[in-house]
Amino acid sequence: MIEKKNILFCTDFSEHANTAFDHAMDQARKYNAKLHIFNVLLPLDPCGHSNAEKTIDSNHLNHSADTDDDLVQQTIGALKLKYKDLFDDSVQDFEFVVKVGTPDVEVINYAKQNNIDMIILGALGIPEKDRATRIRTAANVSKFAPCQVIVIQKNSGPNFGI
Repeated sequence: MIEKKNILFCTDFSEHANTAFDHAMDQARKYNAKLHIFNVLLPLDPCGHSNAEKTIDSNHLNHSADTDDDLVQQTIGALKLKYKDLFDDSVQDFEFVVKVGTPDVEVINYAKQNNIDMIILGALGIPEKDRATRIRTAANVSKFAPCQVIVIQKNSGPNFGI
C-alpha cells in the first residue's frame, strides 16, 4: 500500500469544502495520516481594509481585526469551531493552519515545506460572481503541487459546461 503521512485539506468554508472534508477524513483514516486543515486569507488591502469576508464566512469574524495576524487568529478559531467536532477517535493527529496570501501559491508552498503527500480541496467553492478572478486555485494547485491532488465538487447534478 502507498504510504501517506500528511494530508492537506484546503477549505474556504463553502459547501464544496464541506464535501471535500468528508473525503479528507476518509483518507486520513485510511492512511493513519496527519490531517492539516488549511485556509488562506487574502491580505489587508492597501487602505487597511479587511478582505477576510471574501475568504471566510463573515459570521465567524468580530470585525475588530486591525492586522493580518489578528485575522489569522480569528480564522484559526473559525476553523476549530467548524471542523474540530467533526473529528472522531480514528483521526487524532490534526493541525489548523491559516496563511495570508494568494491561495494557490500558499497551498503549493505549504505542501512543499511540510512534506504533504496528498491535497484535497473543493472545486468552485466561491460565489459564481467571484470565479473569474479566483477560479485558478484548484487548477494551479492540481498543475503545480508536488503531490497527488484530489479536487472534489459537491454533487449538484449534471453540468455540461454551460
